[in-house]
Amino acid sequence: MEEGNFIYITIITIQILLGIFFLMTGFNIASGKMAEEFKRFGFPSFFNILTGSFEIIGAIGMIIGIWVPVGALIAGFILGGTMLVAAFTLIVIAKDAFAKAIPSIVLGLISLFIAYYHFVYSI
Repeated sequence: MEEGNFIYITIITIQILLGIFFLMTGFNIASGKMAEEFKRFGFPSFFNILTGSFEIIGAIGMIIGIWVPVGALIAGFILGGTMLVAAFTLIVIAKDAFAKAIPSIVLGLISLFIAYYHFVYSI
């Protein structure tokens, strides 16, 4: 397999995994299953729906981005921004240990990498 094909297949696989993951977490957040966590941060209840919606829209964009790369570009920025704000919230607002924010940071950076990839190679 050519190197370019391997990278493309890897990117598409990551997009699918991100899409599935953020659909599941987005619905969980929007449905209020994390309401206590948002209260702990001092956020109003509509942040559940707002954050969940960002994740669901980003997830759909990642999946659509398989065929329409601009979708993955936009979704990467939406999800990357959402996850980096989540990490900031955990570290600065909730004063949790840095280790608790690592999953958000990693997901945010992966999402931004997908956006970067499509900006450079697909658009």
